[in-house]
Amino acid sequence: MIRRVVPPVPTDALPLQMETIGINPEQEPIQRPRGYPCYHWLLTLEGEGELRAEGRSFKLPERSGILLPPGRRHFYSAKSPLWKTSYVTFTGTLADGLVSELIGALPGKIQWDGDDNAITEQVDSMLRLAELGVDASGWQSSAELYRFLTLLRTNGRSNHLPSLNQRLERVQDLLQWLEKEYANPDLGLAAMAERLGIGERQLNERFRQSFGQTAYAYLIQLRLRKAKEWLPSRPDWSVRRIGEAVGFRDPSHFVATFRQKEGLTPEQYRRLHGPSPVVADDEEDLRLHPRNSDT
Repeated sequence: MIRRVVPPVPTDALPLQMETIGINPEQEPIQRPRGYPCYHWLLTLEGEGELRAEGRSFKLPERSGILLPPGRRHFYSAKSPLWKTSYVTFTGTLADGLVSELIGALPGKIQWDGDDNAITEQVDSMLRLAELGVDASGWQSSAELYRFLTLLRTNGRSNHLPSLNQRLERVQDLLQWLEKEYANPDLGLAAMAERLGIGERQLNERFRQSFGQTAYAYLIQLRLRKAKEWLPSRPDWSVRRIGEAVGFRDPSHFVATFRQKEGLTPEQYRRLHGPSPVVADDEEDLRLHPRNSDT
């Protein structure tokens, strides 16, 4: 049975606005030489289909889908006796930016693992909400669409790469260890790689895939985050003491790194976010011989 809902057009302009959503138990061939006017997500629930766009062919087996941009010429049809599909079309004031940031270049084919039903379940949840007809303002559907896009980003796989969740799982033990060991000034790339039993180059590659930075840059960021927690909440601690407590052996290195990353000195950050320090601060001395921070 075909399920299709066209939600009411909301009064407010929404960040993400659903246009249609539904399930087609026997997907017929579709030809759109002028494309579709909204973003169009198509996923396979059963069987297999094929979509052609921009001279490329995309196979769509179960646990896969594709996101098409508005106005992009495309054609799709079944490649198995039965092709059951689900779809969502949407627009919105922030749709272009969010899709670009979370999904990247389109058309974007996304797959997910056999034991991960989050994406399919989210589409089904949005369909059930639309069928209830209780979201006249459209804001709940807008929020659910944002969750859907984030699931494509975190749970989906593209270009034969592991999903973001899978990549994070591969370094989760190290992340938990760093939360405990960040204050050790001797901690470096070699110790982090040893913790995971891999080489330093492979470690950096994993961190670049997951966080867009090297493992050591992540450690520096972690130390600065801890310093930003402590500067306002421990006014009786000097900047020097806090720098040492979060793993900076050289206080001037701490001040220079903090200034470079945050755009203000530790003492300026403290004055902005908390009470004035009780003890005399030694930051003025640290300014005499600043060093560039490691990245």
